Amino acid sequence: MSVEDVRDSLPKTTSPIKAIRHKCLDCCAGSYTEVEKCPAKKCPLWHFRFGKNPFRKPVSEERRAALSERMKKIQAKNREETAGEA
Repeated sequence: MSVEDVRDSLPKTTSPIKAIRHKCLDCCAGSYTEVEKCPAKKCPLWHFRFGKNPFRKPVSEERRAALSERMKKIQAKNREETAGEA
């Protein structure tokens, strides 16, 4: 599979981490268990094979609460807008 084929098969909003996950699945013939068992530890993508950045710091509880509150406000605003359109 060429780079262009992989790029064309992904949605336009795919993050680089998710693209790496897709590549790892492609490399392992679509097998999730083979991605888990991947022996290619020298591969530069190996740490990212689960679609997550293992080097990213965890989100603090304060930040999580702030993001939750922000999302609730956005959802409330969207509900108001859709109710006004109906």
